[in-house]
Amino acid sequence: MISGLMVVYQYVLLVCDFVHLLFRAFVLTLAALWRHIRPPHLASMAGEIVLVTGAGHGIGKELSLQFARLGSRVVCLDINEGTNKSTAEEILKEGGAAWAFRCDVANRDDVKAVSKRIREEVGEVTILVNNAGVMPCKPFLRHTADEIMDVFRVNVFAQFWTLQEWLPSFLAAGRGRVVALSSIAGLVASSNIAPYCASKFAVRGLMEGLTEELRYAGRHPNIQFTCVYPFVVDTGLAQRPRIRFPSLNPVTSPSQCAAHIIEGVRRGEEVICIPPRDYYGHWVVNAMPREVRKAFLDFMDTGVDED
Repeated sequence: MISGLMVVYQYVLLVCDFVHLLFRAFVLTLAALWRHIRPPHLASMAGEIVLVTGAGHGIGKELSLQFARLGSRVVCLDINEGTNKSTAEEILKEGGAAWAFRCDVANRDDVKAVSKRIREEVGEVTILVNNAGVMPCKPFLRHTADEIMDVFRVNVFAQFWTLQEWLPSFLAAGRGRVVALSSIAGLVASSNIAPYCASKFAVRGLMEGLTEELRYAGRHPNIQFTCVYPFVVDTGLAQRPRIRFPSLNPVTSPSQCAAHIIEGVRRGEEVICIPPRDYYGHWVVNAMPREVRKAFLDFMDTGVDED
């Protein structure tokens, strides 16, 4: 008798939990729609210490410049000492605050040593931007073992090393932001960049995993994770982009891309697609039957040709 009552009780609890889920889903959907109609205000970036990897050129350089213009103190990291120093000098000429450190972010020991210097010379980073990346463009079997390892060292492992250095600081402070550059190739794969696609899918998994880990049971509500999925950006990584409908999917300039990213970060967005409609397009494409999806991708004929 008692066991039967327990079964009924557990069943009632389960039904109540499910009803609560439906109600919560409804309310959150309305909130998301309202957020789309009336985006939240832009948070101030003044006084933040922003670390940008790959700051010597492209998106990283533009992110560094634009964060500095908003009053952030910017720490520039790049393996190319000359271009990295140039970015910092440009910020200083505009009246901003910047520091340049040469760093091979793929090397864990180098990241640890440079992080120690940053703490001593600048302070605790409050926004970590993992931007550094490489993208060799050629058929899979033409990638050497060393090239494949380099793709993962720079695009994936480097993010682990910087996170291991700065995430503990965020946890101790009870606040912080992590911004990771994935790619549209981390949502929908393309030919001639298979290792790159794999690395960007890995970045997506890392960011989603950390988001779930830190939000569980409301443990760290003020630590935010933002994953960025740009379409082709004119940084020189993709020498021969193939775009059948350039008016629908235009190539973005590094300056435009950086502006989209910073706006999304200031609004607290977890996912930023550039252009924004690609986010919805990704879900539509992946909801299609597999063969229909292939036919759609053939029709779009968008990708990267071999260098």
